[in-house]
Amino acid sequence: MPNFRITGARIVPLGDDNGIIEGHDIWIGDGRIAAITAIGSPPPFAGAYETCSFRNAVVIPGLVNSHSHSASVLQRGNVAGAPLDIFVMEAASRKSHRTMAHVRTAALLHAIEMLKRGITGVVDHLRHGAVPTVEAMSAAMGAYADIGLRAIVAPMYEDKRYIDSLPIDQSRLPADVLARWTSSNPPPPEDYFAMMEEVVSEARNHNLVRVMLGVDGPQRCTTKLLDMAGDFADRHKVGLHTHLLEAKTQALMAPQAFEGSFVAYLAHFGLIGPRSSLAHFVWCTDRDIELAAELKVNVVNNPVSNLALGSGLQPTARLLAAGVSVGLGSDGGSSNAISLLEQAKTSMLLSRISQPDCDRWITAPMAMRMACEGGAAVLGHPGELGVIKPGVRADLAILDLDNDDHQPLGNIWNHLVMYENGHSVDTVFVDGEMVLKAGRCTRINEDEVYAAAAEFARKDDAANRQYLDLARAERAIFQPLITEALQREAPVNRFAQLS
Repeated sequence: MPNFRITGARIVPLGDDNGIIEGHDIWIGDGRIAAITAIGSPPPFAGAYETCSFRNAVVIPGLVNSHSHSASVLQRGNVAGAPLDIFVMEAASRKSHRTMAHVRTAALLHAIEMLKRGITGVVDHLRHGAVPTVEAMSAAMGAYADIGLRAIVAPMYEDKRYIDSLPIDQSRLPADVLARWTSSNPPPPEDYFAMMEEVVSEARNHNLVRVMLGVDGPQRCTTKLLDMAGDFADRHKVGLHTHLLEAKTQALMAPQAFEGSFVAYLAHFGLIGPRSSLAHFVWCTDRDIELAAELKVNVVNNPVSNLALGSGLQPTARLLAAGVSVGLGSDGGSSNAISLLEQAKTSMLLSRISQPDCDRWITAPMAMRMACEGGAAVLGHPGELGVIKPGVRADLAILDLDNDDHQPLGNIWNHLVMYENGHSVDTVFVDGEMVLKAGRCTRINEDEVYAAAAEFARKDDAANRQYLDLARAERAIFQPLITEALQREAPVNRFAQLS
């Protein structure tokens, strides 16, 4: 692996203070930051190196997309707006078979967009049929390894029928609709864990790619499944990545035997801790927050997705104040762009309408720490990713500031969060390798991926037309029931209300 010198750029190290380093070079060797020295200092290692010289740029730690779904990037712009439960019904209606080339292309397309926005790591909550196959997992993991992105692939699975995870009165459904939604059962948990045993072994062959349990929200899982997940997590020392308390409908199903806390419920099965991450966490109670901090589980905020689906506002400032580690995620690419800086901006601004004390608002440095250090914890590398200092892994993004958004350049933190969405990214390093140079991926042909993605998207829409039409026709049946549920009393309120 070649060594590098980055010179002529401001450095945003993150870590313990809000300082900016100027007049220094970053040296990369053996996949790590070897040193940060004053310009003109000799290299800290022997041998040749490549110099990356900039005139007006900033180096930041690689951003981490802590919750995403690669399959959804092929349905860009197809979410007009609906509550989460209605959206899921439509998304799940796509029944056509997806080939391994389809899975690989989606992961590559997702990875290209992320690298071009300065994202060096991702958690892909992978959906591929009722139980993702070993082949589908291999295709996704191989795509991330080939393009050079750090990734965790967490295959989604649940063993309850979706309709049984909704707090609605099923007797009010027309007989034919109820029959269709109850006509088949998910495969047994044994199928999921047989697959997981194989892919855990395969992941050991990858340097940058790992796997994690992706068992879906606990309201969709039997106790048998959660028991088996806890056993698997303990034996393989892996965590769980799951949707938790994303919508009010899920909060209404919280287990009363566990103080109404889904966090306590999952902890009962050994699934809550530093290896695990809880995506969304909007409708969390005080007890949920207390346990999340105590058990050091990671939480992921997906503010743009939460707004797009009307799910509510995560109490992010409260979580941070309680000591909970929070990362940021894009969620699916079918409804919004994959920009972590956009998520940071939205998360910061939403804290300003949650309560009037401006001293408790999320600041730009705090938002950047969620995007970097919070994500590093989700990936299982706290302190080794998400910061810039000697000895850590060299996951870096370099933004060229010679554009209209940054003229003149003021406070760099505010520029990163309030003015930037990632379009200024020029160069990206992952594990010390330059995987994006002058805005282009170095390992793969982007144009070939774009062409394949467009063709797969066209065929997918055509193959699923009849299923999509049926789901949209049934929306008129389900929407009143979901709306009624969303109007019930709940222990907390996460909706904005104007009076």
